[in-house]
Amino acid sequence: MIKPFNKYYVLRITSLHIKKAIDTSIRKTYDRLKDVPSRNEVFETLDVLHKIRKLMEDFESNNKHLYQRPEESKEVVGTEENEVVDKDK
Repeated sequence: MIKPFNKYYVLRITSLHIKKAIDTSIRKTYDRLKDVPSRNEVFETLDVLHKIRKLMEDFESNNKHLYQRPEESKEVVGTEENEVVDKDK
C-alpha cells in the first residue's frame, strides 16, 4: 500500500525538529557558560542560535499557507447549500 504524500505533515515535522534542535543547542550552550574561560564566544553563539530560531519563527509566520492542512484551505460560505469553495482561488 502506497501512503499518500502530505506536504503539510513534512514541513510541520521538519520545522518542529529544527526548532527542537536549536532549543537543545541553546540549552547546552548556556550550560557550558560556567565551563568556558572565554564567555564572549558563548554569548556570540547564543546570539546566533537565537537569531536562527527567530528566522524559523518568521518563516513560519510569513508562510502559513505552507503549513495548512489541505482541508484548511477550503472554507464554507453562507450559500443556501453551504457550498465549499477553495479560498486559494
